[in-house]
Amino acid sequence: MIKALNYQEFVPYSKKIMLGESKIHGIGIIAKKDIKKGQIVFVIKGKVKHWEVNDKKTALYGEHWIGVGKNTWIDPVGWGRYINHSSNPNCGIVGKVLVRAMRNMRKGEEVTIDYSTTEEQVLWHLEDAMTGGKVRSIQFLPHGKFKEYFPYIPKYFQRVYHRHHKIKNSHG
Repeated sequence: MIKALNYQEFVPYSKKIMLGESKIHGIGIIAKKDIKKGQIVFVIKGKVKHWEVNDKKTALYGEHWIGVGKNTWIDPVGWGRYINHSSNPNCGIVGKVLVRAMRNMRKGEEVTIDYSTTEEQVLWHLEDAMTGGKVRSIQFLPHGKFKEYFPYIPKYFQRVYHRHHKIKNSHG
């Protein structure tokens, strides 16, 4: 059983989710109850940041930032600050800020997204805490994963993927 943490003052009240110990990294977002596929889990809020990546060092700036467009990120507050990466996520982002369940989730399950779906900088990467593999930007997402995630990838990042792979069909 995952224990709730006393970080709730940093996030708005939710009937669906809470903060708790993560098996992935530090603190994570935990389902308080079962969540059905397609349900909105939370809305990402925070200040918009504009940042130009010029090299490997600047590509790794903004540890918690979530990409929303070309050289544009949200520095999340509240729930968005605690969402962890998974190569087998249960949520994705619809629009720019709606975190929506990609599949049915069980009470106690950690809410995750695939970070590659919100990053376009080819110099960006991180180590997957669960697999030890390297997570890279949307352009490097395997085609099968892109098709699986498609409705849960922000439109801007869908276009980046399509341009990179010269895909004309808007459905992957």
